[in-house]
Amino acid sequence: MKKKRRIFPIVMSVLFAASLFITPAEAASFSDVYPSERAYTAIEEMTAREVISGFPDGTFRQNESVTRAQSAIFVGRMMNITPNTDIESTFTDISPNQKAYPYIAELTSQSIFSMNDRFYPDRPLTRAEMAIILVKAFNLQGAIDTPFSDVPDRLKAAPYIHALAASGITSGIGNNLYDPDGIVTRGQMAIFMSNIVQFQQPGTEPEAPTKPSYNIDPTFKSNATEQQIFLLVNQERINAGVNTLKLANDLSYVARVKSKDMRDHDYFDHTSPAYGSPFQMMKDFGLDYMSAGENIAAGQDTAVHVMNSWMNSPGHRQNILNPDFIEIGIGYVEGGDYGSYFTQMFMTR
Repeated sequence: MKKKRRIFPIVMSVLFAASLFITPAEAASFSDVYPSERAYTAIEEMTAREVISGFPDGTFRQNESVTRAQSAIFVGRMMNITPNTDIESTFTDISPNQKAYPYIAELTSQSIFSMNDRFYPDRPLTRAEMAIILVKAFNLQGAIDTPFSDVPDRLKAAPYIHALAASGITSGIGNNLYDPDGIVTRGQMAIFMSNIVQFQQPGTEPEAPTKPSYNIDPTFKSNATEQQIFLLVNQERINAGVNTLKLANDLSYVARVKSKDMRDHDYFDHTSPAYGSPFQMMKDFGLDYMSAGENIAAGQDTAVHVMNSWMNSPGHRQNILNPDFIEIGIGYVEGGDYGSYFTQMFMTR
């Protein structure tokens, strides 16, 4: 049975945070972690150190959020804490038979977690909470010359976030932003743990990761559906009084690859298991840009149908009518569980 139609937008500027990496392992430990992905080397390294582990089905699920209980286990293992269930805890929402209990109790006794009535073990860990935990656990110090624009001084976590950045553990999410309320994923946590390892080994420079590189077929041609979507996009932009877009052959090739990847690997998401985010994918195909965006959709029958779906969604419409974009790439393929997959990639170089 064909699945329900879906659409999803995303946009991001060119500025990205850099992370430290360690030489990747020769073979992936998890079936859903690929060498081309940003977190791969960190996940492999932290797995080898027995700081993190996956699930019984052989997956790591790097895009799932880290809970507060999981963060206690990860940090406790990094600190070489020996689990001791004899340590008492004041938290009423955890019990000694829980896996995270001895780590939470020990980290609380060291004032890394604040003593309170409740710990909220299943609540997703925020980036602000993560900064506080890591700075306290590993005695990180320092301040940055230019604070993140979304981290006001009145924020409790501000000095911890600044110390985390000053220690080289993070450079934020780009555009001088840290995203303190953002949720930490399992993949991101692995990267932070890997960077902690580098911080604890001064005088050593991590080896640069092997960068994936993909070629663009110079003979690529847009199909009829992609051409029709392009005309519909520019008609909408003309109606809105903004500049028309150029159909970029190289960007269209990447968009087609993304649609085909979603179909062939049975997922619907901006983040590809093989290519990572659309922005990383563009870069790995050799496309440099000042700003970029992506719309995806699946299940629509025609070019008109998918354009109507996008234009009736504020996020997709914003990408389509964004006057700052100069070029567009369009990829359409048939088949798969949804029956059709569409990708629009927008770019200003």
